[in-house]
This record gives sequence, C-alpha cells and structure tokens, in this order.
Amino acid sequence: MPDAIAATGLIRIHPSNGGPVAALRGLDLRVGQGEVAAVIGPSGSGKSSLLRILAGLDRPSAGRMTVLGRDLIGASGAELDQHRRDRVGVVEQHYRRALSPYLRAAEAIALPLALRGVPGPAREARVTELLDRIGLPDRAGAFRHQLSGGEQQRVAFAVALAARPALLLADEPTGELDGATAEQILEVLRDVVRAEGTTCLIVTHDELVERIADRVVHVADGRAVAERMGPPGTTPRRVQDGQGWLAPPLPEAARPLASADRVSPGEDAVRLESVARHYGMARHDALGPSGALGLSPTTATFRRGGFHVVTGPSGTGKTTLLRLITGLDRPTEGRVTTLGTDLAELDREALARFRAARIGIVDQVRDLVPFLSALENVELGLAIRGREGPDARDRAQAALERFGLGDHARRAPDSLSAGERLRVALARAIAAEPELLVLDEPTAALDRHGARAVAGLLADLDDPGVTILATTHDRALIEAASDRLDLGRTVDRGRGVARGRAVEPAEPTPTQR
Repeated sequence: MPDAIAATGLIRIHPSNGGPVAALRGLDLRVGQGEVAAVIGPSGSGKSSLLRILAGLDRPSAGRMTVLGRDLIGASGAELDQHRRDRVGVVEQHYRRALSPYLRAAEAIALPLALRGVPGPAREARVTELLDRIGLPDRAGAFRHQLSGGEQQRVAFAVALAARPALLLADEPTGELDGATAEQILEVLRDVVRAEGTTCLIVTHDELVERIADRVVHVADGRAVAERMGPPGTTPRRVQDGQGWLAPPLPEAARPLASADRVSPGEDAVRLESVARHYGMARHDALGPSGALGLSPTTATFRRGGFHVVTGPSGTGKTTLLRLITGLDRPTEGRVTTLGTDLAELDREALARFRAARIGIVDQVRDLVPFLSALENVELGLAIRGREGPDARDRAQAALERFGLGDHARRAPDSLSAGERLRVALARAIAAEPELLVLDEPTAALDRHGARAVAGLLADLDDPGVTILATTHDRALIEAASDRLDLGRTVDRGRGVARGRAVEPAEPTPTQR
C-alpha cells in the first residue's frame, strides 16, 4: 500500500515571549492510503502542531515530509493553498466552529461545494448522499442550535467530506462528547471514511479511537514512541527514529483521583424550578410546547460553596442549563434563581451587569486573544469589569500563579498546551473574584492526566464564597465534585435535586427525584 503520509525527523519550534518552544522533536510518521490512523498523546505532545503541518497551515522547522505524493516542505504558498483546497478536509476540535448558526445542516454541507462552483443539482445530490451516510437524512433543515452535540459533530464530518478530499484530518473529534455518543460518532466516521475511500488521520487523547483505527501512533514530547499496526488488541511496538534510537517506553497512567469528601455549606447558589427550554416553538397546546427540545423540565438546587457537576449524554441540555443559569438564554418555562436573584426580573443590560459583577464563565471554546500574552488576557478580563491599573496587574499575576502559570505570564496562547490555555481561562475567570464559577466541559480537550490535574485544581478552590458548577462527562471531575445532577438518568430527562455526595458514573444519584 503506498503512503499517503510519509514524515521523517519533523521538528517544529514555536517562538514565544518566554523563549522558543519545541512542539515536535524529530517525529517520524507513516500512514498508508485508505487507512484510518490515530495519533494519540497527552496535551502538549505535539499533536495539533502535526495536524497544522499536514494541512499545510504551518511548516516544520526541519525534517522531510510527503503528503499524497507531494513534498510539502518545499511547496510554495500557492501550492499549499491548493493542497488545502483540493485535497484536505479538516474537522476541528470544536465542531460548532464548522457550523454557522445561520445555516441549516444541508446548507452548511452544500457551502464548500458552492464555493468550488459545483452546480446546484450536483450539490443537492451530494448533500443528500452525505446526510444519509451520517445517519441524519431527516435533519437537513435543522439549524445548529436544534442539533445535539453528536448530531453537530456528524454534520461537521459531512462538511469536511463534501468536496471528496483525499485526506481527512480530525482534531479531537470526540473531545466534547460523552462516552456513548463518542462511540457512535467514531463508528459513523469509520463507515463514512471507508465509503468515501479517504485516508483519515485523527489526533486525540481518547483511547476509544483505537477501536476504529488501522494504525495507532503514540506520541510523547514531540516524538513517536510506540505504534500499533493491525486490529485492536494488537500489541504496540516501540519505534526507532531515523538514527536507530529506540524510543522510551510509554509513560504509566496516573493513579485515579480519590473521591472528594466535602459538604456544600450555606444557602442555595442556584435554584431551578421546572425549568425547560424549547427552540423554534410554533405552538403551545394541550400537548405542550412544540419545537426542538433544548432542556426538558428540570428542578434542581445547588448549594453555595460547593463543587457541583452536571452530567448526561450529549443532547440532554447540559450547555443549555448553564446558559439559563447565567442569563445568556431565557427559559421557555419555569424559574431560574441565581445567587438569590430571579433572572426573569432582569432585562438584557441588567443581566450583563449581573454576570460581570458576580459570575465567572469558562466556555468550551475558551477563546483567548491570540496577540495578547497570558497575563494580558487575564488583565483584559479585569478591565472589562472596570478593574485596571497596577492593582489589576498584580491580581492577574497572582491568579496565574494560583494555577501554576507564573512563569508563563508573558507567553502567547498559541505557544501553550491545551491544559495551560484552560488554566489561563480559569485564572481570567477567578481573578475577578466571582461568587459563581461556571465551566462548560472544562476537561474536554485534555488527556486523562491533565483532566485529573484540573479536577485537583478545582477541588482545591475550596472557598465557601465561590460556588463551582461544571458540565462534564469526565470521571475525574465527577469524583472530585461534592454533588452531581445527571440529566441523562433523572425522571423525564431532567427532574432532580442536585444535592449530596459524588457518585460513580454508572449509579443514579440517590437524592434525585
């Protein structure tokens, strides 16, 4: 089988305010045409840098590389543009970025074809074909907010495959999905890629990907350290670099984090009373409101000072719940009381002031300003809240040090690992001393070790004046939390009281009703 990707000795050094950072340190990689290959490694191991190089978005500092028979090292800028346009499809880690909120699913899939001048009838036939292959033939007219996370990811695959690329590159495609949905998505990906005859390379820390991959390459510190060829269960072999040096063994997994033994003191920080959210309502009759269901009726309370998690499969309304609690969205029915305030009594401007004064938010995308340093990003968060000057800079520096980033204050976000960027976002939120810290899937982009580290950081923020509320399907966060509301196992998809001790993922919370 000829190689679709052949790379030898790839080195990529990123400049930064804190000095050069080596993302790749002599990586060797081969992927055969038509293979599904997985590159697995912890945050900061060079996976994303490799993906950008393969897509022609970046160049290595040294090494040799051929992709689909073309030498990309010596390619001109115009040749790299043509490589991306005609031969490569990319699925980003945050699948929402691939889907415009103003386009229906069918329109999103048709867009890359329209940009390439494909005639209308051919576009329609291709869209119909792909919707059928991803198992969503009846969702052509749905907008992004009407699709579950798993459905959005399927549509993102279809968008990337619309122009029939020879190479599909996927960046952490299951990072924001629960385990059950991730398995379904991976099966869809494997079947679609096989049907399209496409070579697929997935960079991930999710070991579920190994089940669908023909080739699995483990990377650490910017180098390939082990490779598995063949079906799941095949023993990986340690690899040799171009000079014949044998890579070090794979690092051992960190020990599981022990369950927290904490009690949430004080009064309620958040109270939800039969809160529901429907989208695109067309009527309200004896059968109830029509339209797509964002969150089914949910009753829950979260006590002040605790570390609470909201769990459940993709599509059960976890993110919608956070948006309602923070006043970024309004419920269709029911009442939301946050920090003693009935949010229905506040208009849009008052809600914005309420969030700025009392709530810290870290969303899934965690957008940091790329041309600002880590310190400046935290300072910007304070300036938006009216806190500026020397005191604000000291406060920002202290927040970074609290999360172990004191030595990285001058570095730009692009030079930081996914875990470090998350900690900058946490520092930005905490620096303003919020009463409520809201986190949407905070460990979605992290490997297991990084997730445990973040869980430990959040558990250590044991301040009775700060309430932490996070959506997650990550076991490390669930075990570190003081209590848990599971939208997937409560009666009527979301009725329950979030109060009590952390529980195992497979067990229902005793206090839910």
